[in-house]
Amino acid sequence: MSVKALTLAAIMLGVAPVTLLSGAARADEIQPGASTILRGTVTIKGRVDLPAGAQLAVMLDDVSLADAPSVTLSKTVFAPVGTQSFGYALAYDQASLKPGHRYALRAEIRTGDSLLYISKDAIVALGAVPEQSAIVVEPVAVPLPSALVGSWKIEKIGEKATAPEAPAFMVFRGDGFLSGTGGCNRMMGQVTASGQSLSFGPTAGTRMACPGVRMTQEDAVFSAIREVAAWQIDQGKLLLNDTQGSPVLTLSPNKTADHTPKIQSKHSKIRKSQ
Repeated sequence: MSVKALTLAAIMLGVAPVTLLSGAARADEIQPGASTILRGTVTIKGRVDLPAGAQLAVMLDDVSLADAPSVTLSKTVFAPVGTQSFGYALAYDQASLKPGHRYALRAEIRTGDSLLYISKDAIVALGAVPEQSAIVVEPVAVPLPSALVGSWKIEKIGEKATAPEAPAFMVFRGDGFLSGTGGCNRMMGQVTASGQSLSFGPTAGTRMACPGVRMTQEDAVFSAIREVAAWQIDQGKLLLNDTQGSPVLTLSPNKTADHTPKIQSKHSKIRKSQ
């Protein structure tokens, strides 16, 4: 599509004309009904090895539910052209954003059904699209063992049971993506496993003030995550153990449909476990 056609398309949408970087999404990929365009970059961290036919996707997700998959509000897919960094234009409907919901930007690069690169650091905002539009993707880790994949309820932190009034969960995807809650805020991050070894990458979470046990329990969950070195399944329970083989977190399969923590504050920021 010519620059003139791109400018005309932008004017028809009521936005400023988009200057596309190398490999950016085309204006004819804008979703019908979307009225706001977010522009940014996706940069590959480390060595770049893009095979022919690779496709780069940028998504805007609603990640408000701690124990359920995120909901993709907008997505753009295109063939990356260039070397290390690629521009994108992502259109979304501003009216679809809800106060109190959390929204995240993520990106991935695939070829066919194979996932090659994924964004591992959470870019999250409360009630709005994140202001940070620069996304970094890294090579995917070895897929998690199938026994780990799914939604797990945190039953114990060390020997102490979690509080019924502060339900805590972890959801592991096959590509190692982590989501969940410690009882107050939503957490997002990455998990890698090799054999029975397991480690958490930097785990981010919105930092909101929660009353009483919700906050103290969540702090304990984040502290426990830093001690995890291995995993095992014992009588249907998932045990996340430290280097001495002692469980620091005990989890069970989560069959609860919805235990989304209630928002206590309109203000949030990103916290990291590491």
